[in-house]
Amino acid sequence: MLSFFTGLRGRLLLLTVGFILIAELLIFPLLAANTRIGWLQGRAQAAQIAALAVEAAPDGRVSEGLSRELLSQAQVVSVAVQADDFRELVLAPSIDIKGPLIRVDLRGDPPPSITGVFDTLFAPAGRFLQIIVTPSMTNDREMEIIVPEAALKAAIIGLSRTILIVSLIISAVVGAMVYLAIYRLIVRPMQALTDAVIQFSDAPEGAEIDFRPARSDEMRRAQVALQDMQKQVSASFRQRRRLAELGEAVAKINHDLRNSLSAAQIVSEGLSESEDPRVMRAAPRLERALERAIGLAEATLRYGRADQPQPRVSAINVVPSIEEAAAEALAGVKNIEWKLEAPESLKAMADPDHVHRIVANLVRNAARAMNNQKGRNMQARINARAFRQDGSVIVEISDNGPGIPHAVMGRLFQPFAGSGSRDGAGLGLAIARELARGMKGELELSSSDDTGAAFTLKMPAA
Repeated sequence: MLSFFTGLRGRLLLLTVGFILIAELLIFPLLAANTRIGWLQGRAQAAQIAALAVEAAPDGRVSEGLSRELLSQAQVVSVAVQADDFRELVLAPSIDIKGPLIRVDLRGDPPPSITGVFDTLFAPAGRFLQIIVTPSMTNDREMEIIVPEAALKAAIIGLSRTILIVSLIISAVVGAMVYLAIYRLIVRPMQALTDAVIQFSDAPEGAEIDFRPARSDEMRRAQVALQDMQKQVSASFRQRRRLAELGEAVAKINHDLRNSLSAAQIVSEGLSESEDPRVMRAAPRLERALERAIGLAEATLRYGRADQPQPRVSAINVVPSIEEAAAEALAGVKNIEWKLEAPESLKAMADPDHVHRIVANLVRNAARAMNNQKGRNMQARINARAFRQDGSVIVEISDNGPGIPHAVMGRLFQPFAGSGSRDGAGLGLAIARELARGMKGELELSSSDDTGAAFTLKMPAA
């Protein structure tokens, strides 16, 4: 029983009953004031009828027994009239008037008095009321009626008791009706939402949550929002599980790949001793590429550690890094024109390996997009421009390819989600942006349409 009143349903019922009782309490003084003025006017009218009975008697007098009977029927103590030149006691007091006498003037149809109600409720016992009225049934100037205040007080208390009982009945009925309506519109759908959330928390990768259709627009919107959240969170959990499994497999592959690259590095060191001019020109680049590949493999194996390796930021000339990264990305790719516009000495605070990886990724993606473009009949071009602006070094890389597909535009930098090519894994741009932000820079898509795409790399200037 206690749990019912601590829940939403019980609190709603209690609040409804409480609000109705408060409303009745606010209107009680006005109702009691109307009851008070009506009671006083009723005693005055009864006293006038008793005075008429006395006037109709022989000699205008009645016996003591009849006088008491008339006073009892009118529920008054005494009645007196005031004419122009004399005052007459029509009905003598039936009891001794020893208590205080409170004057109540009803001449001129006075409005109900709320203060009079509380004055009567909290009055001491034994008081009497002296009612002054202008009689409408006799020719007298005014009439004075004395009544015990205890009778009026009992009438007001009886009204209070009646209002309380009626208020409780109304509040119970209305509260039950409001409760049933709110229960069907809000409480029951909310319970279904709560059960669905508990079910989802037990199995976040489980099946889609099903709801009974709600009756209100607000609850329907809440259900739709919860279903969308469930789909996104479930997809995220499934992706994290697949990434964990993929990471374990990649770690195993990288362990063996690092050993193979180490062997290739030994062979490249032997090639560096060759006297063939072509080998002598290619050997340094091959060595740097192998060193970079070994570093990437080792970094992949260290990726799961708590302390991530920080970029080695220093003042570097970005032009050689851009040129070398473009040469590596375009190695083996034909019919692509490369052009870089930049001052010879443009220094930025950056990690040269990170700049190399970012630019190589952007150039490689552009080359792949243009080579895979169907029906292409124009020269493929990749243009790069580097300059300093407002304390930053800006590197812009653009192409005249097909642009970024609109389907992946919003998730371009999300891992495993932003690949626009069939063979892409969707990791390149995500890694490139992470590397740029690691150097306190930023990588973003500047523009994209059917005439090509452009990316902007921003780094702090040296």
